[in-house]
Amino acid sequence: MPGYFVGKGYQFKMLDEQFGGDEASFLAAYDAVLSRIDQSLSQLAQNHATSGSGVIDELKPGDVSHFERHWLGDWWPGKRVEEVLRAGYREAIQRAKNARKPIESLWVCARENRFQVYICEGPRQITVIVFTPEPKEPGHQPAASLTEDEPIWVVKVHDDDDEKVNAKFDVLVPGGDEPIIVHRLKYRPDQPDE
Repeated sequence: MPGYFVGKGYQFKMLDEQFGGDEASFLAAYDAVLSRIDQSLSQLAQNHATSGSGVIDELKPGDVSHFERHWLGDWWPGKRVEEVLRAGYREAIQRAKNARKPIESLWVCARENRFQVYICEGPRQITVIVFTPEPKEPGHQPAASLTEDEPIWVVKVHDDDDEKVNAKFDVLVPGGDEPIIVHRLKYRPDQPDE
């Protein structure tokens, strides 16, 4: 993973689907989530991987173990990740419910030392940005495992990281060794069951 990352992955895509669609659907989802948001986030994730749990079972067991082990465990120790995520999504859901708007989420990973949740109210949706430091485990997701298309494109100066990612890029502005390019971001379609 380069020193920065913007993505959704399968997990944030699932949240987008849960908190999107028609107004009646996302408002019902908000009420349902607010009624159980004080449960552990591990349990909430597990419910989304268990058929018959009463919630959308779109996560895979590897997604749950990845979330528990890395997101809530070893990637950002001392950052109060579970509390920040819970408080951030509670606030976003309440604001989206009051505004009667859907929610879309993004994960932004950067060379910073803060774990934060940003909430932006636009004219048509609430955007949640989960802003994190780099994971403690460099190379957790080798570039070759990032094979599924994100609904995200990046326009940037070409650099060495672009050669590691399994993505075709187009040159928008020629510039010798550093052209400005565009390419579609990728995510890993499956997390190993760790």
